Amino acid sequence: MARSLAKSGAFSTLYVMYGSAAAFVATLIVSNGVGKAGAGSFFQVMALFAIATSLCVFGADTGLVRAMSAQRALGQYSLLPKLLRYAFGPATLIAFTVLIAATLIALPVVTPNMGTENRTAILASAPFILVAAWMTLCFGALRGLGYTVEFTFLQSALLPTLRILAVLLAVSISGAILSLALAWSLPLLLVFAVSALWVRKYMPQGEDLPSYPAKHLAIEAMASTPVTAPETAKSFWAFSSARGVSAMVEAVLEWIDVLLIGLFLGPAASGVYGAVNRCVRVGAMVEHTARVVTGPEISSAIARGDLIRARQIFVSATRILVAVGWPFFITLAAFGPALLGFFGSGFVEGAPLFWIIGVAMLVQMAAGGVQSVLLMSGRSRWQLYNKLSALAVAVALNLTLIPLWGLAGAATAWASAVLTDCVLATVQVYGKLGIRPRPSELLPVMSLAAGTPSLGAVGVHLIWGNQFLGLIIYLVTVVPLYAALIYRFRHQVGLEQVIDSLTRKFSR
Repeated sequence: MARSLAKSGAFSTLYVMYGSAAAFVATLIVSNGVGKAGAGSFFQVMALFAIATSLCVFGADTGLVRAMSAQRALGQYSLLPKLLRYAFGPATLIAFTVLIAATLIALPVVTPNMGTENRTAILASAPFILVAAWMTLCFGALRGLGYTVEFTFLQSALLPTLRILAVLLAVSISGAILSLALAWSLPLLLVFAVSALWVRKYMPQGEDLPSYPAKHLAIEAMASTPVTAPETAKSFWAFSSARGVSAMVEAVLEWIDVLLIGLFLGPAASGVYGAVNRCVRVGAMVEHTARVVTGPEISSAIARGDLIRARQIFVSATRILVAVGWPFFITLAAFGPALLGFFGSGFVEGAPLFWIIGVAMLVQMAAGGVQSVLLMSGRSRWQLYNKLSALAVAVALNLTLIPLWGLAGAATAWASAVLTDCVLATVQVYGKLGIRPRPSELLPVMSLAAGTPSLGAVGVHLIWGNQFLGLIIYLVTVVPLYAALIYRFRHQVGLEQVIDSLTRKFSR
């Protein structure tokens, strides 16, 4: 049974909040268990694994979201198993190629300067690249079938929980990078198995509905391939391949600064920056959730020619991003020393970076789900060009500023890349596609999301400072106050559907 967008968004947000907290806890366990240098090496192995997984999938997961949700909206159920075959065949072939390449790269004869621990960790985790690729494709299928809550449960609840337990065991036994890499990889097996079973369970079995023409010519203008036409392997990969390059660039953008800091400044500095990176990525998961929840709905609306509905979804997603994302990044900047202190001795030096990166993240949250609109309207090539532009900025500034400014240079490069991508996508969605919010639709939630945490942080700083005590007082006073204000003014800020869905669920 299809769920409402508000209900899916509410439950998915809860799972993502849990997953973000779990990822934070896992990072805390690693950093406290192995120190700055050990954490830096672990983050570098994670970076290579994430980039390899993106290469293997090559955008097919997003292709499944778009194609399956569109064909499902049109009642073309017999095409859905074909779409899975279109995705899994090439992705599996790429994964085997990447697996072999990773194994060769880790050999001493090929990379004699690589550390022994990193080498063994790469060799041990390489076979799991294939599992990660299959799991990611199953995630895309679940989203395309409309089961975003199940997807977020697997990605943001089950997988992080298993990783916390595995990492805790690895640290308690040895703390070696090899043990940590295996602890990070082994849970993929169980999560993949569950996701595959759910895809099979939820695959529609009914007869196809009679096809019908598009309601509006706007569909043809917004989609690179008419979504009412049967999806072929060629059309599927025409979209997915462009998205695949974009996803690869996204993965590189997420981790390139960690890798370059390790190269220029050593593993200890990479560990500090990796902790900052993980904290910021917790907040960035809010934007990822907006893509997960709204992507299939936007694709379905475009498939039906209902551009008014697509804009409504976009505006609602933007409100949620501001309501959740802005207070989070304001809190990071205000209490950076206290938060990084949890990671162990020496990590506090990264606290000023939150101010640099936080400004860019506030702009990204305010832009809303522009990435979802680009992808689900078939503009994967537009997004590719945006990501390549951002990558060029990131590489140029990292290579220039890290030797000059150290960690602050890397943070500046990261913020500049985020702003480049965000501004380009916003101009395209607002200007070329004509999907944009009115200022009056966002100003109320922006005022509440900026004013409450900022004034609260200033008050706490003046009395208790920005260390541990100040953070605790802020969390037990300002955070509940903000939640109460959001609930009280939920109609004025446009969040009544999401909040009321949560209220009804937990009042039962």
